[in-house]
Amino acid sequence: MASKVSEHRGIVEETEIEKFWDDGFVVLRNVIDPTYVLSMEAAISRVLAKDGTDLSELGSIITPETALTDENISANEKVGRFIAGTDHWVDDSDFENFACNSVIPEIVARVLQSKSLWLYEDSVLVKEPNTAEETAFHKDLSYFHVSGEQVCTVWVPLDYASPATGAIRFVKGSHEDKTAYRPNWFVSDKPLPNTEGKRVPAVASEDVVAPTLLVGDISIHHARTLHGASANRSVSQSRRAISIRYCGDDARYLLRRGAPLKSHHETITEGDILTHEYCPRVWPRN
Repeated sequence: MASKVSEHRGIVEETEIEKFWDDGFVVLRNVIDPTYVLSMEAAISRVLAKDGTDLSELGSIITPETALTDENISANEKVGRFIAGTDHWVDDSDFENFACNSVIPEIVARVLQSKSLWLYEDSVLVKEPNTAEETAFHKDLSYFHVSGEQVCTVWVPLDYASPATGAIRFVKGSHEDKTAYRPNWFVSDKPLPNTEGKRVPAVASEDVVAPTLLVGDISIHHARTLHGASANRSVSQSRRAISIRYCGDDARYLLRRGAPLKSHHETITEGDILTHEYCPRVWPRN
């Protein structure tokens, strides 16, 4: 079982909080003990063995023309997979401790400037070497059945993550755009059926910020920030990451037509705070 984070990590500067609210995202360097982060390798391997969904197969169904188009991945090379899964914390104590009991909730509460913090979900996102699929630009709030300004996603890499290996990338300032955009299929910009809003617009390359992250670094982005990820062009290095979505004081349930539902969403009331057992309060801890 994963151990807790070293207590000396987790410091967040005021300038970093300001950057989050100004830019819609912030990269925090060396805020988690890398040894602790890497202790989650076994947990991720369990997901890949039994729970992961291969989004690469989904992509080939939706947009077959996108397969193997990257100039750095030839048709003769072994093609990797883009694998994802959600809500691992529900039945895996390692993921639960990572999302609920590590230093991450304290960091996020400080960045969101929220007295309390609730877990919305966690996710595992793996792009194996030679994975041609890019993650299409999207806004997380389009998929969440919540509203509010204090809603965000944390991205924790377990590998050196760069634009060449599929690191997350952001459109700076896009959180200021409050247009309702339709959720898409991640591996395609095609919207999910029966969803409401506008289609995500094309993103100009000059507007994209693609930071490089080391193990021990994290990024935090606002739920309205447009973001995606590049293909993993590496021939040997995976891009493994744990993504965790949190909600602060002003978050309220808001059902979004066509967005994927969780089983407990059938029992919620719009406008309520996130008091359900499947949205546990993770900060403060008592």
